[in-house]
Amino acid sequence: MAYQSYNRDNSHLINFIQVCLCLLLLTALGCNSKNSKNSQTTDAIQDSVQKIIDEVLTYDFNNNVKYSKLLRAHRLIEDVEEDSVQSRFLETISRQSFRIGQYNLTRKASIDLQTLSVKNNDTMGIAKSYYYLGNYYDTLEEVDSAVNNFYYAERFFALMGDNRNAGRSVLTLAIIQKNQKDYVGGEASSIKALQYFSSLDEPRYMASAYTNLGIIAKDTERYDLAIDYQMRALEYRKQHGDYSLEVATLNNLGHIYSSKRDFKTAISYFDQGLAYDSLYYNRPKTYAKLLDNKAFALYEDGQREGFPEAYLVPLHLRDSIQDKLGAVTSYLHLSEYYFDLDSIIKSKEYAKLALQNSRDVSYQLGEQNSLTLLAKISDPEQALTYTRQYIKTNDSLQRAERLFLDRFARLRFETDILESERNKVTQTNKQLVVVLLSLIAFGLMGYILIQRRVNQRELNFREIQQKANEEIYGLMLSQKRQLEEGKQIEKQRISEELHDGVLSKLFGTRLSLDSLNAKVDDKSVGIRSSYLNELKNIEKEIRQISHDLNASTFGSDVIYIDVIDKLLHDQCEIQNIEFELVNDKSIAWDQMSNNKKVHIYRIIQEALTNIVKHAKAKKVAVRFANNEGKIVLEIKDDGVGMNKSKNKRGIGLKNITSRVRQIQGHLDIDSRPGNGTKVSIDFKL
Repeated sequence: MAYQSYNRDNSHLINFIQVCLCLLLLTALGCNSKNSKNSQTTDAIQDSVQKIIDEVLTYDFNNNVKYSKLLRAHRLIEDVEEDSVQSRFLETISRQSFRIGQYNLTRKASIDLQTLSVKNNDTMGIAKSYYYLGNYYDTLEEVDSAVNNFYYAERFFALMGDNRNAGRSVLTLAIIQKNQKDYVGGEASSIKALQYFSSLDEPRYMASAYTNLGIIAKDTERYDLAIDYQMRALEYRKQHGDYSLEVATLNNLGHIYSSKRDFKTAISYFDQGLAYDSLYYNRPKTYAKLLDNKAFALYEDGQREGFPEAYLVPLHLRDSIQDKLGAVTSYLHLSEYYFDLDSIIKSKEYAKLALQNSRDVSYQLGEQNSLTLLAKISDPEQALTYTRQYIKTNDSLQRAERLFLDRFARLRFETDILESERNKVTQTNKQLVVVLLSLIAFGLMGYILIQRRVNQRELNFREIQQKANEEIYGLMLSQKRQLEEGKQIEKQRISEELHDGVLSKLFGTRLSLDSLNAKVDDKSVGIRSSYLNELKNIEKEIRQISHDLNASTFGSDVIYIDVIDKLLHDQCEIQNIEFELVNDKSIAWDQMSNNKKVHIYRIIQEALTNIVKHAKAKKVAVRFANNEGKIVLEIKDDGVGMNKSKNKRGIGLKNITSRVRQIQGHLDIDSRPGNGTKVSIDFKL
């Protein structure tokens, strides 16, 4: 009954375990299915975003369609799991939305890109996010934010070795500085941009940097330097191959010569710009600027024919294309023209139009010039009003310029502090690395020295051991020789006793028998004759024994084999093990070094010890053979054998292997459980 209850309990336990395993299996399959579905969904979203972006890049949609597609892609990006793919999509959305003028989307995508890049320590992604945000704030004329973002973009791009984008960032920063009348900073940033571009094939950006330097030099009245910069810019413009940019540089050169009062040269450059084909249709704003600047140079050079039409033509063109900024210049030129003609009403009318347009487009320089002109042509009371407005505008502009300089200086200062701290940390890390490497080097040197000492001690120990082995072997041989010499002396003594004693007596007996041979009967003669023959035989046998005993039967080779034979006898007799020693007579033992003989002796001794301890053998055979100049030693037993893979780490086997290596021999062990063991060693004499 107890046995049946035990079986029932086991059955319930087994059933419970089976149910648990099934539930675990179903859960795992469900999780895998869910993960698979999630993975498929993520892949589908990623493919959808990629398809939308490809459509925006490939097809010529209008800007509204592009915006809706980019907005949809931005919403889907949140469900893309791979951060690197998200970063790539966000970068494309930031760039494309900026191109179509959807700046809010540019800002959102750029901020998302920056957040993701900071999270993943993606320096390049951080640099690009700063650059796109800089473009966004620059477009909105939020100068401080634009400067901050371009400044950091340049630093991060430089950190990544991206000279092209680092140069673009610092060049845009230089243009902002020039526009804010930070001429020193703008010049330094422009030169820094040139350094980035100098190693690249970027004629467009080289030209832009030289153009900015030319404008700064012109505004600071360094006209010759400005001309040099603009001429360099013109060379790069021609390399780039964009004629509209070449025309812009020609206009800049004409403007510089006008500022120098060299109007004829200025007019020649304006004419070169106007000569470009289809400029009126493709770049009407540039065309109107060239016409107006040429008209101004002609008027200042003293020409009055064709005026005011020369000013009105570019003004009408600017009005038709709604170029309010350009129209400010036209209005100012017309106001000055009519002021010279003493047509105050007309002059004042155009000056007011210039003031209104300047305020509409936030053109502060135009506003200042308009107020100056109005103060000059108005009655004293109105002139005072315009003068106060001018002072207010000028003060506001100067405050803005000072604030910009202060903020930019503070930005540089804070960045320099951060870089200084980073350099300190880097220097500290370098010092730590140097210290660590030095410690490792010292440790390694110490280890090498200690290891060399250990090796030297081991070498000294081996030399001492070798000398001791040779001395032991020498003592063994000396003892053996003394023993053999004692035996030889004893043999010689016995031989002399037999020869001088026994043989002499036998010889005397034989002579006596010969002398007593007086009886002549046949029987007596036969008996005496037989005795005499027997005595002769005894004499011959004793002489042979004496001769054999007196012979030198043990050479140096026999002595060594005797040592081996005694070793076998001593080891095997105690354990009742039969042994056999076979020696090849052709082996010249006397030519073998004592050191090698000691190693062979120890190898046989170690093998016999292992046989006695572990083999349970009844027979042992030791054979020496001479095989074409090599000596072959074979030690064989009929014991229980061994498993070589399990016994290869034994001390005895290691000792045998070490001694075989020292005599430069080859060791082979053939053994299987139940089939005995055969140790074969071959080495040179």
